[in-house]
Amino acid sequence: MSIDERLAHTDFPLPAIRQVNNAKHPNAISLGLGELKDFPVDGQIIEAIKNSLLTDGVNYTANAGLPALRTAIAQNQQLVDGYNYSAENVVITIGVQNALYAVIKTLTKLGAKRILIPEVFFGIYRKIPQDFGLQVATYKLTDNFGIDLIALSNLLLPDDMVIINSPANPTGRVFSVQEQQDLAAVLQRKLTHGYLISDEIYSQLVYEGEPAISFSAFFDRTLVLDGISKSAAAAGLRVGWIITRNKKLAQAFTSNNATVISCPPTINQYAAIPVVQGLTKETIEKYNAVLRQNRDVAINLLDKNHIPYIKPTGSFYLFPKISHLLSQPVKQFCLETASQPDGVVVIPGEAFSAPNYIRISLASMQIEEGMERLVRCLKK
Repeated sequence: MSIDERLAHTDFPLPAIRQVNNAKHPNAISLGLGELKDFPVDGQIIEAIKNSLLTDGVNYTANAGLPALRTAIAQNQQLVDGYNYSAENVVITIGVQNALYAVIKTLTKLGAKRILIPEVFFGIYRKIPQDFGLQVATYKLTDNFGIDLIALSNLLLPDDMVIINSPANPTGRVFSVQEQQDLAAVLQRKLTHGYLISDEIYSQLVYEGEPAISFSAFFDRTLVLDGISKSAAAAGLRVGWIITRNKKLAQAFTSNNATVISCPPTINQYAAIPVVQGLTKETIEKYNAVLRQNRDVAINLLDKNHIPYIKPTGSFYLFPKISHLLSQPVKQFCLETASQPDGVVVIPGEAFSAPNYIRISLASMQIEEGMERLVRCLKK
């Protein structure tokens, strides 16, 4: 069969998130946002972009990224876990999706065979490894979206890759220090030749309880993926990074990623420096205050209508279970609700391999009206 024949007989469906967003009526309220789109960007980010245009902002950087940004990230990470990082331990990427792509591509070329992902997961955790021919297995979560350590331990092989995500998309779950210590104890016994990939893109968006601590503080063989997309309300700048204690591995990530992106956009990398240096901390604290307020408004309405959920404390999502309230699949409900003039956009849990749930974004200035619309649609 030729390429044209295969193309004619193959479907390339959009992800469920995009399908629902594309179905949105102009008058529907969006609680499906995966970014802080309605939040003002810190002025220091804008100034960094402007200033870069007066120097070398339109020129290439090194393949691994801007040395000043990599150094700032290394210094920041050293404060977290005490390891003596340098710029050579850091690789800048075009967002965390590119970071995960570079990690999976490289480790697969180095002989990795299998990756373990949580049973509720962001879609790229499965899609990227599958594109490289890896075996993908899911590990169980507890009823409150923690990790079932016994199940994970029984599943682990010494050379596996494992992905964790805290604060989590879509559940809003933040692992406690004790939970991370317990997980690290399992990994130290079982994951002797593989790597733990820690997606920490929401690490600064914690609005209740213990702050998020990078998992690198608990386990040496951790590859940290992070960026400014979520915490800095700057998703469109697409700045992410990989941190590893193994400089040779960082070189491999750079080499394998350079063939895809050459280098990340220079202006955007300059924009990330004030975020990494903590200069936008006050602005991020304001984001967290709004997110907590929005969370409380949303769960109050869920409580009043007896809709079950696990209370989130980080990221900006709420993940209630609604299938028992419907006479149709959750995804179909989401598509129909988004298309109504008095409707609301929420993301079907199918997008995260949890078809009985919906993801509600708290990153909206219309959270109360949006939640009231959602409750009305559920009652219909």
